[in-house]
Amino acid sequence: MVTLLMCVSVAAGCSADGSGSPPDVTTTGPASTSPADGATTGLVGSWHRAQSCAEMLAAFEAAGLAGSHRGWLQGNFYGGEAGPAAGDPCEGAAGPLEHDHFFTDGGEFGSHDEIGEEVDGGDFEVVDDDTVSFPSHATEFGYDGELVVDYSIADDVVMFDVTLPEGCADECADAYAWALSAFASGPWDRGDVP
Repeated sequence: MVTLLMCVSVAAGCSADGSGSPPDVTTTGPASTSPADGATTGLVGSWHRAQSCAEMLAAFEAAGLAGSHRGWLQGNFYGGEAGPAAGDPCEGAAGPLEHDHFFTDGGEFGSHDEIGEEVDGGDFEVVDDDTVSFPSHATEFGYDGELVVDYSIADDVVMFDVTLPEGCADECADAYAWALSAFASGPWDRGDVP
C-alpha cells in the first residue's frame, strides 16, 4: 500500500465523470449527519494552510495518480482553468494559496478557497479515534468502498494520512484523487469553528 502524509486542500468540487479533472459542482451532505453515534472528534472546527502545486504534484506522483488525474492536482492553481496539458504540470501555477476545511458537530465537511468562497461540501463520519470517512464523496464517484483518511492532532495542528487501498482503480482512484486533492500537504493549523 502507498501511504502518504496528507493535509487539506480541495479542487473546485467533485466529479464522477472520470476525466481526471476537477468538476464544476460540489457535493452537499445532509445537515443531520453526525460524525458518529454520539462520538465527538478533535477535528471539529476549521483548519487552514497555504498549499503549492509542487506539494500536490509530489503527493499525486507518490500515489501513482499524477498521470491519470492531472486535473485534480492542478485544480486550485490555475484560476479555474486547465493547467499545462504536457510537461511540468505546475509550470506557471499560482501559489502557494490559502485554503481551509471545516468539520462540524453535525457531520458536515466543507472547504473554502483563498478568497473565502465555499468550493466543496459534503459529510464526514468518525470511523475511530484517528480515522474519518467521507460517504457523500464516495457515493458521488460511484465508489462502493469506504473513502477513509487517517489523521493525527497535536496541539492546534492536524496532519492527514491518505492510504490508497490495494488495487485501487476506476471509481476508487477517482474517489482517492479527490481525497489527495483535499488532504495533500500539511500541516494544517486550527482556525475558528464555522
